[in-house]
Amino acid sequence: MTKMIDSKKEKLNFAEIAGIAFENTRLSVPKKFAMTGVLAEVNQPDTDVKQIGNTVFILHEGKNGQGFFKALNADTAANFVANSKKYVVYAKNEMQIDMLVTEFTDPAISKLFHTIAKAPPMPGMGFKEYKTSNGGFRIVLNLGK
Repeated sequence: MTKMIDSKKEKLNFAEIAGIAFENTRLSVPKKFAMTGVLAEVNQPDTDVKQIGNTVFILHEGKNGQGFFKALNADTAANFVANSKKYVVYAKNEMQIDMLVTEFTDPAISKLFHTIAKAPPMPGMGFKEYKTSNGGFRIVLNLGK
């Protein structure tokens, strides 16, 4: 696992964050192809990219206040939790998103959602977790009223 970089000590750029995130993820393609893919992804219509600390959040806006998102993280675990809390507030208040969906395979990400749920940053916020047919996880995150 590549060492995470504390954003309170050093701020990384998009490419550095993506590179560390790819190193720490079991990719099915070579890293250079993953980078090409994520660069194409962030340039799609109705896509918002927001960096908070050493975490980059990629949001694909849907209809009726819904969106699909993912995070590329190179920050420490504590900062990743804090960055994620700030992001959902941003998505709700700035992007007018009411419901976010994400999919992942790493069980540690599931723990992140459970940690945030213990002290949600907004009233009425909650999530539902599902298992996917490929053994991964899907989270449907309600950002509250």
